[in-house]
Amino acid sequence: MNAKPRIPKYVIIKNQLSEEIVKGVYAVGEAIPSDNELMRTLHVSKSTITQALKSLEAEGYISRQQGRGSFVLPRPQKKVTLSLYICPMEHGEEAFWTSLVQNFNQGRQDCQIFLTFLSNQTAPLRDILLQRFASGNAPDLFSLDGPDVPYWAYMDSLMPLDAYLPEEMLQSFIEPILQQGTFQGHLYHLGYTESSLCILYNKKLFASHGISVPETADEAWTWEEFTDVCSYLKRHSDLPYPLLMDSGRGLSPRQGEWLTYSGLPFIEQNNGRLFNPDFSRTEGYVNSPETVSAMNWLGELFHKYHYTHTENLSGLFPGNFAMSLSLPSAYFQTAKHEDSIGILPLPRARRAATPHGSWGLSMARQTKYPELCAEFLRYVFNFQNQLKISQYTGMPVIKEIYDAMESFHAVSGQTGILFSQLRNSSFTRPQTPAYPFFSKQFSYAYYNIALGADPQKEMDHLARLTDDHLYRHHYYRSKWNTSGL
Repeated sequence: MNAKPRIPKYVIIKNQLSEEIVKGVYAVGEAIPSDNELMRTLHVSKSTITQALKSLEAEGYISRQQGRGSFVLPRPQKKVTLSLYICPMEHGEEAFWTSLVQNFNQGRQDCQIFLTFLSNQTAPLRDILLQRFASGNAPDLFSLDGPDVPYWAYMDSLMPLDAYLPEEMLQSFIEPILQQGTFQGHLYHLGYTESSLCILYNKKLFASHGISVPETADEAWTWEEFTDVCSYLKRHSDLPYPLLMDSGRGLSPRQGEWLTYSGLPFIEQNNGRLFNPDFSRTEGYVNSPETVSAMNWLGELFHKYHYTHTENLSGLFPGNFAMSLSLPSAYFQTAKHEDSIGILPLPRARRAATPHGSWGLSMARQTKYPELCAEFLRYVFNFQNQLKISQYTGMPVIKEIYDAMESFHAVSGQTGILFSQLRNSSFTRPQTPAYPFFSKQFSYAYYNIALGADPQKEMDHLARLTDDHLYRHHYYRSKWNTSGL
């Protein structure tokens, strides 16, 4: 049998003193017994005490000051690593988040943020999150598209943010951001960018044809006026289409939420509806005459009049186009290098209606460190960082930034159209856990209609699929619906 290894005396003394320091026998800033006192009480030599104290100093327990003694230092906390998943949507967004995380981590002794970028094109974000939550390895913080919040809140995957963030901070956000992130009375999501939908146009081309444009959102073209312009451009230009779809990317179910985001406003404008008030049924709503009429108008832009397209023609934008149905970010990214692009308000029907809502941050219910997560959120949404990210997206989420832009006359007539739409005609996409399923099926219906399918049949099919989904999930009422269906 091997003999038990002998522990040096100085190590035993060092361990004894460090344990007493951790237990608070000696407070921070207090002197521990002198070398001579330790030699006398512990019956060891000067060299043994010196070795023990040198080890304590090397491990950060004490500071030895010649002629004064040894004093207890504050114990550094073990650093917590918080995982952050970001799904970048705009060009240059990776650089923003990388810099932001580096600046937050710099000099911090309590926690560090570990940043991971994800791509919906590689694997759907929803699938990745489902795997992480199921395995108990959910990220502490993650980016999430606004309309998906009710689903994840229903799954009890999100931590309410309003319990950890001060009221004065929440009051600094524009109202649509809070509306989008709230479900069943709790805030689960803070958008770090806002969005809208607009028509970008070629100012030089329009000027050469003498086409006058609406200069404010209140002057938006009607559907009929808009199609008249499309008809004129189709006859008097050599462009393949007078209207590019999604900055030329066309229309495909693979584009995901874009189809729903770009299609719903025209339904809203025509007084169409998608669900009944308690989100338990779509029959009679998503296939109503108003909704079907709007989808028919959209579909004919593609297959009947050929004013727009489904194929990918992104090479035409921004150098060779007339108009494009686009997100505002397309304007802000191209306006830096191209001054011939303008913004038109979204055409209107019975009323004006524009979508809003975009990506933001949520906190996982599984996180063990909600207070530290909240501290990072406060950092992300301070004025300076939000000013930086709004340079990529152009649509701030903090009231103070809007006020500053207006005070310094930084809101041009172009961007003023976007802000006016956001304030006066924006609507929130249906806030129901069924939305991810509905949106996916809607994108197929819209695409089929664009190819020439019968709008009524497609919307009837969509209603059957969605209502069957609601039925199979008990109308999502077991956790949140108290309407007594």
